[in-house]
Amino acid sequence: MNFIMEEGEERIKASYRDNYARLAAIKSKYDPTNFFRINQNIKPVG
Repeated sequence: MNFIMEEGEERIKASYRDNYARLAAIKSKYDPTNFFRINQNIKPVG
């Protein structure tokens, strides 16, 4: 996981598998503006 850079959203989703949706929901709560978007970016839901 530490070496994923700009791999594209589909590859990042594949890396996190079933956890991606849960992580995106958490990201929406704590970082809704996507301030922390370097490396393995998970986009906020919404």
